[in-house]
Amino acid sequence: MKTTLLDQAMAPEALNQAWRRLKTEHTPWSPTIGREELQHNLMRHLLECRAQVLDGDYRPLPLRQFPMPKPDGRIRVITAQYLQDKLVQRAILTVLEPRAERLFHDDSYAYRPGRNVEQALAKVRERIRIGQDWLVDADIEKFFDSIPHRPLLKVLDAFIADSRAMRLIARWLDQGAHVKSLLSTARGISQGAILSPLFCNLYLHGFDTALERAKCPFVRFADDFLLFATAPEQAEQARAFAARQLDRLGLTIHPEKTRVVRASPAVTFLGETLPGPAGMPPKAPARPIQSRGPDPRTRPRR
Repeated sequence: MKTTLLDQAMAPEALNQAWRRLKTEHTPWSPTIGREELQHNLMRHLLECRAQVLDGDYRPLPLRQFPMPKPDGRIRVITAQYLQDKLVQRAILTVLEPRAERLFHDDSYAYRPGRNVEQALAKVRERIRIGQDWLVDADIEKFFDSIPHRPLLKVLDAFIADSRAMRLIARWLDQGAHVKSLLSTARGISQGAILSPLFCNLYLHGFDTALERAKCPFVRFADDFLLFATAPEQAEQARAFAARQLDRLGLTIHPEKTRVVRASPAVTFLGETLPGPAGMPPKAPARPIQSRGPDPRTRPRR
């Protein structure tokens, strides 16, 4: 009998590994079971959760919501999972992540074990040093809020190949959707969900491979990326190519936060200033250009 993804995720070893990553969190287990009660009956709750998943009876819990004021005075609602959903997603991630790591491109750095901002910046500096110093400094507009569910589910189904797991994943995605309409596909995934960063990289893997086939050097950190060229005309071509590839994924390159620019200390990426071309003396900018969006090191972790 074939072992399914959920069988592997609910195996004692995977479940135990997932629990070790979460056991210090103070998040409630569910809307009716607090952290203290969970500890008093830990084994019972874990075994009940496992049985529900394996029997196909598991249903995602409602997301917790927290209003957070934005600098412009508006309110942003942050969503978070209960510990029970975190545990199930973490166990699934334990199984899927090693598979995904064998697939992902070497120039993708975000949300991956053993990879970080410093490594991404080191690759950026190396490309600039060898003369690829014309950049497409790019951003995907409202990435997590804009991922269309239908093509995402198609990508996930091909990768996961497990109908029971896909039914559960579809419920999680529907729960975190930002746009739902009878006239269009649902869009958006919850940034606070354990599996969302993996889904981000799986969905953009096709974009990465398209850039590689087009011989367009890049460094990508989630929805922030740089394309590298040796001349401004080549960089403009790379920007147009990237925009077309993202459009095929139902995504949009940000028109105001994407530009062609030559590497210099006036340009920042992932919160750090970049060096200028080899042989060009450093020149301090009068007004440093700030990095787009939040520093990825401050984004919610999985």
